[in-house]
Amino acid sequence: MIHLTSALVVVVGCLLLAGPSAAADTASEPGGRALDLAVEDLNPLTRMYVMRFEDNVQFGFGPDDEPLNFFRIQPLIPLDLGERWTLLTRVLLPLAHAPWPETVDGLGDVTITSFVTPAQARRFVWGIGPSLMLPTGSHDQITSNKWSAGPALGAVYNSRRWQAGIVVQNLWSFAGDGSRREVNMMAMRPTISYHLDNGWYLSTSPSIVADWAADDDRNRWLLPVGGGVGKILVIGSQRISALVEAYQHVLSPEIGPDWQLRLQVSLLYPR
Repeated sequence: MIHLTSALVVVVGCLLLAGPSAAADTASEPGGRALDLAVEDLNPLTRMYVMRFEDNVQFGFGPDDEPLNFFRIQPLIPLDLGERWTLLTRVLLPLAHAPWPETVDGLGDVTITSFVTPAQARRFVWGIGPSLMLPTGSHDQITSNKWSAGPALGAVYNSRRWQAGIVVQNLWSFAGDGSRREVNMMAMRPTISYHLDNGWYLSTSPSIVADWAADDDRNRWLLPVGGGVGKILVIGSQRISALVEAYQHVLSPEIGPDWQLRLQVSLLYPR
């Protein structure tokens, strides 16, 4: 898992520091296409095909303040439902490194979320659908051992330079290991971005989590504050988005983590 993180650090760094040839390719995208790609990449309800690799290294976890790591593989697949509607399906496949109470590496619980959204909406886009979490974790420490489901809602407002959106979902367990704690968890991801020239953009997209089943308020919330910078690149014929962000946790469970570094590489496939 640490090797995956190191590899993604190198990849993101190389992409953000890409030479003039890659920058020129991006700038030459017709009709401000680099800006359009940046807007669509950061849109949680985008209608592009996207293959995203995202690594979240969370520092200050456990009694020894060790790094907790989640490497997420996230394909986004749009499917037209006639002329009026589009079905957007995102699969989140997490590879986890948990250092406490023992060191564990493996597959976490897979989440599948779908949104039905108007096919022709552009400036304001909304979506609604179901979310399902599967108990696929390879170790008790990185799985809930519960089948969980719930609703997901999304909304995005797009202007030429600014974009603001939010995705909210809540999962409740309905089956699984009866000896494990019930799941009642909200995940909320607001997004605000400002798009610069030549494919550069500024972004904040904190992953806010509320564990409603926690024993007390001190362990209920994970609230990050921060942001970062990204860039759209064209290497050969492949359009790529690279992003690095850092977040301080103003609210966090007693065992942490205290802050996180997010590294993200997205392969973009415009329709």
